[in-house]
Amino acid sequence: MILSVCLIVKDEESVIARSLSCVQKFADEIIVVDTGSADNTVKIAEQFTSNVYFFKWCDDFSAARNYAFSKAKGNYLMWLDADDVIEEGEIQKILALKKRLFEGDTFMLKYKSGPLVYYRERILRNTAKALWSGRVHEAIAPFGKVCYEDITITHCKKNHSTSKRNLDIYNKMQSENQPFSARDEFYFARELYYHGYYREGITLFEKVLSRSDAWAENKISACEHLADCYLALNDRESAKKSLLRALLLSSPRAELLCKLANIYFEENDYPTAIFYYKTCLLCVPQTKEGGFCFPDCYNFIPYIQLCVCYSRLGDNRTAEEYNALAGKIKPDDASYLHNVQFFQNLK
Repeated sequence: MILSVCLIVKDEESVIARSLSCVQKFADEIIVVDTGSADNTVKIAEQFTSNVYFFKWCDDFSAARNYAFSKAKGNYLMWLDADDVIEEGEIQKILALKKRLFEGDTFMLKYKSGPLVYYRERILRNTAKALWSGRVHEAIAPFGKVCYEDITITHCKKNHSTSKRNLDIYNKMQSENQPFSARDEFYFARELYYHGYYREGITLFEKVLSRSDAWAENKISACEHLADCYLALNDRESAKKSLLRALLLSSPRAELLCKLANIYFEENDYPTAIFYYKTCLLCVPQTKEGGFCFPDCYNFIPYIQLCVCYSRLGDNRTAEEYNALAGKIKPDDASYLHNVQFFQNLK
């Protein structure tokens, strides 16, 4: 089986060699499509592959990715971003996976971006169904036999962009009266929130929640971001209601319950905060549902926060017990070590 790895890039000279040095260890073919670099991205890419192509940028990520896929000759297609990194252990897992790619059509691999972990459609059989859609936050609908693999790709941005590029694309789509899918509306709303357009974001998140064709995970995230918008507007009661709405959509998610608990914590309502932090510990991460997962919300953060809550209620014995549980997960964490010193000073 031939595995083609495809990247679309622009002005990535600071990171692309890091990514391609990983890719060359397992790829049978490397496809790089440049969308208008003004730096040394192309020269660096040419050190790793002769398959470097050029695509005129048209405010459409799917068009660029589909062009990259069209240049690939492999039986299977894999996509990466220039700022993705694959650790050596994960490379060995990919090499092992290549021997059994024939068993499936869509391979879902874990994607780690900062504290978040979620599955993405990462390797796909090279058929007409491997088609990107969405001008921004593009995706491929999984098809055929879908296989979930314990392989992690790590997104390692060197610089956090504050670019309004994505928001501008959505605004352009709106001004041209182009149709918005439920997914488009969700990500448009998220861009509005990211850039401080909270009331506009609230309106669009509500629209997503009212759509029968919206993906359940996007609706759950919409509830969370609604709360974020309301908190930015200092409307704590509406934020609480937004987070609780998610309970009507799926099993409880610790990410949202942690945020709810934090609101009560900041209001000094420690008994209610304790209830929700403890509920987080009962939740099970729904990683294969496709939503964003923040693993620390299922153990470490609730333990640390329960420690603080009980301490402020005067129950230092219970507080120390929860801190010890946090320490088992992250023994070198500054918060845990600070609490250890705090309790030692009390004795």
